[in-house]
Amino acid sequence: MTLLRVENVEARHGLLQAVRGVTFGVTEGEILALIGANGAGKTTLLRTVAGAHPLSGGLISYDGSYLTGVPAHRRVRRGIAYVPEGRRLFPEFTVEENLLVAGRRARSGRWNLTTVLEAFPALQPLRGRLASRLSGGQQQATAIARALMTNPRLLLIDEVSLGLSPKAVEEVYACMTVLRESGTTVILVEQDLGRALSTAGRVICLLEGRIALDAKTEGLTRDEVVTAYFGFHQARPA
Repeated sequence: MTLLRVENVEARHGLLQAVRGVTFGVTEGEILALIGANGAGKTTLLRTVAGAHPLSGGLISYDGSYLTGVPAHRRVRRGIAYVPEGRRLFPEFTVEENLLVAGRRARSGRWNLTTVLEAFPALQPLRGRLASRLSGGQQQATAIARALMTNPRLLLIDEVSLGLSPKAVEEVYACMTVLRESGTTVILVEQDLGRALSTAGRVICLLEGRIALDAKTEGLTRDEVVTAYFGFHQARPA
């Protein structure tokens, strides 16, 4: 079943067109990685799907209904959760308080404070610690756990490993196993090509706001990805 459909989507920053006629679908339970150089339009596309950035053209449908005019907070109610770049936790709230705040807007489902802390055992001893005193990896894990508290069907994660130490990256990607096992549909933006290819079942590479590559990761070579990433020539279609 196609959970999300993006049809000829365009998004702007003033006069700058950041996303140009992007079309793709995401099936339920799929993990899709969005890659591309800085300024390729990845974050803008993710924010547009989440309702945090205005749509300039095209259509976005979710679970069979168009999202035109649906504000971000109502998209959360319908099962779309967004983990922004930089985590954006409440710094003077504890880990537990950050989770509980998100739980106030939760849909019904399996995720609550108890089940989230069971799924993220590394957060259990940190539940009383202020978010401002967490490491980068701990903050990212908390941000993902906070998004799960809303019981999403579609989870959007921006810049999963950006600015994290290698150890922190390992800790964060341990969380991705939980998401895969739970059947949550995930779109993640990732700069680390190796991580993107090993975690996602499919990868979309954006180049100057357009799709340069849309392919399953199985059998996809690193050379093909690098070719699309830098735009040496037209890469193969999905």
